[in-house]
Amino acid sequence: MKKKIFPIFLIMFVLFQSYSQKAVYKLPLQNETTITNPTFFYTLPKTAFKVDIIFTKTTHLKGLYADFAEKMLGITNYCTENITSFKLKNTNITPCNVPDENLQFVVELSSVQIKNNFLQSLFMNNSADFQSISKKEQQNSDFLPEFFKNYADAILQQTYETYTDTKIIDGVVTQIPVTQTKISTKTLSQQAQEAVDFIEKIRTDRYAILSFSQETSLSKEAFEYLVNQLDDLEKKYLELFTGITIVEDIHETFVIFPDAESFLFPLCSVTPTAGFSTSMCKTSAYNYYLKCEPQLSKNLQVGFKETMESNPKYKANTGYSIRKAIPVLVSLVNGDTEELLGIFSMYQFGWLETLPANLDSFEIEKWGYIY
Repeated sequence: MKKKIFPIFLIMFVLFQSYSQKAVYKLPLQNETTITNPTFFYTLPKTAFKVDIIFTKTTHLKGLYADFAEKMLGITNYCTENITSFKLKNTNITPCNVPDENLQFVVELSSVQIKNNFLQSLFMNNSADFQSISKKEQQNSDFLPEFFKNYADAILQQTYETYTDTKIIDGVVTQIPVTQTKISTKTLSQQAQEAVDFIEKIRTDRYAILSFSQETSLSKEAFEYLVNQLDDLEKKYLELFTGITIVEDIHETFVIFPDAESFLFPLCSVTPTAGFSTSMCKTSAYNYYLKCEPQLSKNLQVGFKETMESNPKYKANTGYSIRKAIPVLVSLVNGDTEELLGIFSMYQFGWLETLPANLDSFEIEKWGYIY
């Protein structure tokens, strides 16, 4: 009976072998590896993150005439120095699966797979596609008001001097009037006084309109327009003394490819002096990191594998290699502050598993990128 069963078992074993992949090799190949049959390649996925961050930048700029604000206008609440600060406004994270360049494999086909056009059916059924991720940064425009910016230019003034020049023309003594023009730069104090004079004139004109002391009657629309224009002009001149505050949103986008060797991945630094930078600062309070905490222990998996391999009867598998994603807690870390962004499935922290050979019905295209 045993003699009859053995040939049948041998035939089934040979057929089973012939319908499945012949061999699977991890790239790069070893020098002694020889492949003679047709092949296909596949790459296991890894998880990347597109992180969009919005920082609010607040800039306090000292006025051109800040030193004269209290003396000339009696203003005590004004900006005395230029100050810039940043604050995190919003964070958005998007996971994407992309090929892992470190986990590429080549599969050698069996003779029956070649005969049955296995490659054709494999590529037709391959639905896995690359997920594209882009890094786009918004260029910030110049938020400095034109009036405030241009008024800082040197202001020139012209002075005129008239005198009589005596000349002898054809033996006749003649006196000729001469006007000489001189151009000089006004001092900062002179410029400030002119700005104060203009502010007082604006207030006088506005009072005349509000008290209806002007000769021509105005419509409601014209009345409101003139008052608003005078208010806006006075505000601009007052800012030359008080300074201005500019608030703007800065959008930054990062693409992070975490690896399983670390749990903390640098994003950027934002300092009051240098502003935004992709280089990390020595002061940790200015740095931003992406923190990934696996929710399943890899040490338990490693211990399980070591226990299996220590068994004298253990035989390593030689079939397809796959990797399952596991849940990972992802947070944004800044100094002592940690903001939870979500729990995402990540492949990098998952266990790499090699399946038994001869799994002819296994759909590898659902586990990796075929190329």
